[in-house]
Amino acid sequence: MEKPSQSGKFLPMYGYGLALISIVFTIIFYVTKQYGNLWMGYVGNIIMFIGVLGSIIHYNKVRHDKGSAMSAFAMGWRTTLLATIIYAVFMIIFHFVAGGNPSHSLQEQDTVKDNFWIYFLGNIIFVNLFVGVVAALLGAMVFKSNQKTTLPNEP
Repeated sequence: MEKPSQSGKFLPMYGYGLALISIVFTIIFYVTKQYGNLWMGYVGNIIMFIGVLGSIIHYNKVRHDKGSAMSAFAMGWRTTLLATIIYAVFMIIFHFVAGGNPSHSLQEQDTVKDNFWIYFLGNIIFVNLFVGVVAALLGAMVFKSNQKTTLPNEP
């Protein structure tokens, strides 16, 4: 029986890393009061997309391109779920610790804080899962370098 590769144990680190990067950017955007700008959400989406693609590339490398496209997609899906769950838990805690602070009532109105649950379900849950699934599908189809077809190769 073949022993699993040691580098295969580090694959869940992509999910942890994506969540940590998202958390760091959230704190930076919150401190600089750029949290509500629409284009700041795109930064998180790009990070999720590139991170899931990176996890699939690494997965294929660890498996020496012998894994199926379905297993590569599953790796991207697991990475997406792990990162989204960790980030969602952080955002709920962050909202209750820093979000509803009445001392900021004299400042301009912050629509992200006022409509947190809509933002949470829409941007943090749905969009991250959607971007992760798209990245996993693309990564599984594109980065599988040893693809085979069932159709004969005719000239």
